[in-house]
Amino acid sequence: MKYLSQKYMRANLILVFLFNVAAQLNAQESAIDLPFKEIHYSIGRAYRGRLIDTYKEAVKIGLSKENKQEEQFYTTNAVFLFNLGGGCFSARPSQIAIKLTNNLVAINWDEPKQPCPRVGEASSFYAMIIINKKEYPNYKELKFKYYWE
Repeated sequence: MKYLSQKYMRANLILVFLFNVAAQLNAQESAIDLPFKEIHYSIGRAYRGRLIDTYKEAVKIGLSKENKQEEQFYTTNAVFLFNLGGGCFSARPSQIAIKLTNNLVAINWDEPKQPCPRVGEASSFYAMIIINKKEYPNYKELKFKYYWE
């Protein structure tokens, strides 16, 4: 009897392990790249970490100009303002990946691994993540997290 229960325990552990691996692979497959673009540093510095979802608010903070094209953009999109880098290194767009998985937006920066330069300080990179309101109707519930790779 003891031998039989150990046999089933091993089988159950293997099944649990396989289930976890499958769930992780499924989560990785469902990660979606979100577009982003650079913005003016003074706007980014003043409003980083903020979700802007109306044209009126974007114009008020200086993110957008008053025109029909910008107004149309904010009827279908929201943007999240963020910054990376500064201090030792400045982030470049080629080093950044924005991934949406479930309700978590991961802001990944492939931070340089070399020692800090001896002279000067690098400026931060300021940008906005573009979120389509129709594709992600729960955009206001999204959580944003920074990752340094």
